[in-house]
Amino acid sequence: MCPLPAYCTEEAHGPATMRGRAAEWSAALDLLAAAHEGRSGVLLVEGEPGMGKSRLLREVTRTARARGFSLVTAGMLELSRIPLVESLLSALGEDVIADGGGPSAEPDRRMWRVERIRAGLDERAGAGPVLVSLDDLQLVAPTALVTLRAWMSQLTGRPVAWLLARSTVKAGKAAGRLFDLLEYDGARRITLPPLDDDALTGIVIDMLGAVPDPGLAAFVRQSGGNPYLLTGLMAGLRGGNEIQTCNGSARLVAVRLPRRFQAAVRHLLDQLSPQTRHLLTVAAIMGRSFSPDAAAAVLGTTPAAIVPRLDEALSAGVLTVAGEELAFRHGLLWQAVTDAVPAPIRKALHRQIGDVLFGRGGPATAAAAHLMQGVRAADSRGLAELDRLVDDVLPVSPRTAADIALRVVSLTDPAEPAWTDRTLTAVRTLIEAGRLDEAAGLAESALTRPLTAATHAGLCCLRSEILHMQGRAAEAAADAATILAEPGLPDRLRDVAELVLLNAQVADRDSTLARQHAQAIVEAPGEHGDALVTGAFITLALAAWDADDLAEGLRLAREAVRRAASTDAWCLHPRMILAMLLTDVRRLDEARSVMASAGDDTKVRGRLVWAAAPAVLRARLHLAAGRFDDAVAVAEAGLAATSGPGPHVLMSSALGVLAVAALRSGDPNAAQRYVDRARPGLSEYGSPHAEARFALVTSQIAMARDGAGAVATALAELCEQVPGHSWALVSDPTAAAWLVRTALALDDRARAEIVVGAAERLARHNPGFPAVAAAAEHARGLLDGDACALDRASMDHADPWARASAAEDLGALAASRGTGSRQAAIAGLDQALAGYDGIGAARDAARVRRRLRRLGVRRRHWTQGDRPVSGWGSLTDAERRISELVAQGLTNRQVADQLFISVHTTAFHLRHIFRKLQIGSRLELARRVMEENR
Repeated sequence: MCPLPAYCTEEAHGPATMRGRAAEWSAALDLLAAAHEGRSGVLLVEGEPGMGKSRLLREVTRTARARGFSLVTAGMLELSRIPLVESLLSALGEDVIADGGGPSAEPDRRMWRVERIRAGLDERAGAGPVLVSLDDLQLVAPTALVTLRAWMSQLTGRPVAWLLARSTVKAGKAAGRLFDLLEYDGARRITLPPLDDDALTGIVIDMLGAVPDPGLAAFVRQSGGNPYLLTGLMAGLRGGNEIQTCNGSARLVAVRLPRRFQAAVRHLLDQLSPQTRHLLTVAAIMGRSFSPDAAAAVLGTTPAAIVPRLDEALSAGVLTVAGEELAFRHGLLWQAVTDAVPAPIRKALHRQIGDVLFGRGGPATAAAAHLMQGVRAADSRGLAELDRLVDDVLPVSPRTAADIALRVVSLTDPAEPAWTDRTLTAVRTLIEAGRLDEAAGLAESALTRPLTAATHAGLCCLRSEILHMQGRAAEAAADAATILAEPGLPDRLRDVAELVLLNAQVADRDSTLARQHAQAIVEAPGEHGDALVTGAFITLALAAWDADDLAEGLRLAREAVRRAASTDAWCLHPRMILAMLLTDVRRLDEARSVMASAGDDTKVRGRLVWAAAPAVLRARLHLAAGRFDDAVAVAEAGLAATSGPGPHVLMSSALGVLAVAALRSGDPNAAQRYVDRARPGLSEYGSPHAEARFALVTSQIAMARDGAGAVATALAELCEQVPGHSWALVSDPTAAAWLVRTALALDDRARAEIVVGAAERLARHNPGFPAVAAAAEHARGLLDGDACALDRASMDHADPWARASAAEDLGALAASRGTGSRQAAIAGLDQALAGYDGIGAARDAARVRRRLRRLGVRRRHWTQGDRPVSGWGSLTDAERRISELVAQGLTNRQVADQLFISVHTTAFHLRHIFRKLQIGSRLELARRVMEENR
C-alpha cells in the first residue's frame, strides 16, 4: 500500500504526504485495486479551484506507475490547447500530425481516430491494467464527452481505471451531465471539501518544520481550507522572512500578504469571467460581507442582472451565504482582492458606496464607515454628510460616532468656522464612547487655540465632565467653579457646569456643601433644566442615606426617577441609584423591578463609561440572594466593561462583590487578590463609602487567613468610624455582627458596644426596614449572649447568608452553655449548615461541621459519586480543594485552618492525592492543578 499523499509544495526531496484527504485517497486506491483484479472502474473527482483535484490525480498516477499500470493522461495543459481526441491519441503514443493511413474526409477521419483510441486502450488493457486520468474536463467539448462515455461503455469488463476530474467553476453543462450519467451508471463520485484545521496545521508543519502558535494558526484558518491558497501563503511568508521559528514553534512576525499569495489569488480569480471579477472587486470594497441589492445599486444595475455573476462566484467558493447577505468565504482572499485595488480607486469606491448606502436609508454605521474612508479634505458635501451621520450613529454605536467625529475634525482646516463646532462634537462623542483620555487630549489641544467665549466655556464644561468621570473630583470641581464665575454664561452651559460641580462635591467627600448646593437647586426648579434638578435629587438622596435617614433617601431617589423621565441626564441613572439603595436594605424584589424598568435608559444616550452599572448592580443582587456563582459571573462582566478609563467607583464595586463572593465560597486567597486589584483606584479615586466597605472585607479576609489577632488594629478603626459613617452597616446586614463577634474574640467589649449602639440607633431611626432591625438584633444577641435575639435574627434576616450566620451564632452560644443545651446547639448548627450548603458557602459550612464534630455529631459533606480509581477525576471534592490550596503554596497547617480540619486529616488527604495522581511532591501537584485549570 502506498503511503498517503499530502498537500505541500514540491521540494527537492520530493512531495511529502497529502493532508486531509484520507477518504479520497482510499477511494483512489480502491479504483486501482479493482483494475489490478481485472475489473473496470470509474472515480469522479470534482471541486472548487485550489482544492487539490490535480494534485490527487498526479499522486494516483505516480502510484499507478509504481504498480505497473499503463498510463494515459491528459490535463489542463493539453485540453486547453488541443481537443480531447487528439490529446488521447498523443497520450497513447500516436502521431497526431502525421495520422497517416486514415480516410481523407474529416467526419470519417474523426470516427477513425475515435476507434484508434478505443483499440489502443483495449490493446493496452490486454497487457495489464490501464489508468486513464483526465483532468479539467470542464474544458472539453460536449461531443467529445459523449465519445468518452462511449469508450467507457465499450471497455466495460476490461482492467481500465477511469479517473476523471472537473472544476465546479465554469463547469459547463456537458461536463456536469456526464458526471451525473456516470454516477447513475455506478461510478463513484467525490467532491473535495475544504481542509479541516488539523489538516491545515499539518501542512504548515510540513512546510515550516515547526508547530504554528495560536496567532499563526488563526491566520492560517483564514485560508478557508483551500490548500492551494494555503501553500502559496506559507511559501510567500517563509520566503519573505515573515515567519519566525524557535524551539519548534512558528509565529507570524508581520501580517501582510506576500506577492506569491496574491499571485495565487489572481490565478484562481482568472478562472472567473471578467464581469464576475468586476463584481467581486466592488463587493470586496463594500466589506467582507455585503447585500446583493446594495452591490447592484453601487454597480448601477438591478439584483436580477447580477445573479449570474453571483452564481459563478458562489460555485467557485469565493462567496458564501451568510444569513441575509453574501460574504467572502476566505478572509485572506477578501483581503487580497481589496489590496489589489489601487488606493485612489479604493478611495473613490468607498465614496461612491457611502453615498449609495446613505441615500438608500440603510444602517447609518455602514454608510459612515465608507464615507470616512472616501471623503477628502476639500469635499464639503461629504463632510456635511458625515456631520449628520454622527447624530444618527451615536445612539446605535457611540464608538463609531466618535470615529466619525474625529475623522471630520482631522479633515477640517482649523481656520474654517466649522472647526470649533466639529471639535466640540468630537469631544462629546468621545465622552459618550467612554474614550475619556482621547476626549481630554482633544479638549486640551483645542483650548490652546483662539476661541470664542462660548466655545471656550463649552470645552471647559466638557473637560470638567471628563475630570469627574476619571475620578479627579477636586480638579473637576475647580474647573466647574471657574466656568460658573464667567459672566454671561448661557443657561445650558451653566446647568452643565452646576451638575459637574454637584457631582464633584459628592465625590470629593464634601457632603455638607453638596447637600446645600443640591437643596438650593431643587428649591428653584424653574431656574434650572430637568437634568440638573434630577442630579440634585440624586445628591440629596445619597446625603439622606449617609445621614441614616433611609426612608427619606428612598423618597428622594424615587423623585429623581420621576424627574428623569423628561431628561437625558448623563449622571448615574436615577433608577440605578434607587436599585442600589433598595439592594442595601434587602428589598430585592423591588430592586429587581426597578432594574427591569430601566431598560436601555441605563446607558443614557450611549454613555459607555457608565455601561457597567447595571451589571455591577445585578452582581450585588445575586450576592445578596446568596447566588455566588451568578454574582461572580456578572461582576466579571461588569469589570470587563470598566477596564478602560472611566468611573472607578464601578470598578471598586465589582471587585468588592468578587472579593465577598470568593470569601464566602471558601477562597480567601482569591478574595485578597480582588482587594489588591482595587487598592490603587481606591487610594486615588475612592469614596469614603467604598473605602469603608473594602476595609471591612479586607479585615474579614485577614481574619479568615490568620485569625482575630491579625485584625486588631483595623477593627479598632472600623468600630470607631461606625457611629459617624454607618454606610457599611446599611449595605451589609452582617457587618455589625461580624464587628461585634471579632471585638469580643479580642476581648474588646467597649468597641463591641459602640457597634451595637450604632446598629440599634440605625434601626430605631428607621422603622419599617426589617433588614436593619434584624442586623441590630443579631449584634445585640452576640454582645449579650441573648439566644432569643439571635433566634429572631436567624428568622428575620432577608439575606440567606446572614440567616445562616445568625443560626450559627445561636448554635455556638448554646454549645458554650454546657451539655444541657446540646440539642439546642445541634439544632442551631444544623440550621446554619443547611443555609450555608444551600448557597455554596463551603468554608462556612466546613466551620459548622467542625463545631458539630466537637458535639459528637458528624454530617457527611463531601459528595460521593462514581469515580475512576486514579487520575484527576478520581479526586473527591475535599481532595480537589486541598490540591488547590497546596498549589497556592499553603502549608498543611494553613490548609487545615482554611478548611476547618486537623493537620493530620490534611496530611491523610494529601497522601491519597499523591497516590491517585501518581506524583511525589507538592511541586508536581501544583503543576497538575495548573494544567487542570487551564
